[in-house]
Amino acid sequence: MTKTHWREIKQTDYLGGHDLADGKGGFRDITVTIKRAMKRQVSDIHGDTTDELVLEFADKTKPMIMNVTNSRVLAKLLKTAYIEDWAGKEIQIGTEKVKAFGEVHDALRIRPYLPKKQAPSIPCAVCGKPITPFKGAPVDTIIAKSTEELGQPTCIPCWNTIKEEGLEPNTIPKQEAANAVDEA
Repeated sequence: MTKTHWREIKQTDYLGGHDLADGKGGFRDITVTIKRAMKRQVSDIHGDTTDELVLEFADKTKPMIMNVTNSRVLAKLLKTAYIEDWAGKEIQIGTEKVKAFGEVHDALRIRPYLPKKQAPSIPCAVCGKPITPFKGAPVDTIIAKSTEELGQPTCIPCWNTIKEEGLEPNTIPKQEAANAVDEA
């Protein structure tokens, strides 16, 4: 059952740790692309305004008010302290328990590493499932060798079925190929 964090009831204009709640008692990280960084007047709960550094993101993620800790991490990570250079950069944001104002909070933290790039998923030309590493062989090698031998990117189970049954690459029935992949 997914649960609702109490802070979700009172919506805020800015990203907070509660926005990363996974509904199961934990928190997830998010990967975002910075649209721009700028100085913005922000009001606190008492109505007082201060100038703050705010990040806006390219997707629908709420803007994030930057504290000194996150600003330093971002400047080091992106190798520039100039906020104009941050636009277009992809970062990862998570939460961390921090003690502040006499209490422990789930604070937003920019991770001190760049997000891992996901390799594009290439489907098998026979069964349509994504080609995955197989017994130590990386995806790019499987794609290159199957394309060289069969004329199309093919997963190992379908490739083996084609070779074992002496079939032409485009003649293996889709259902048979899907079953071969499921059994592997």
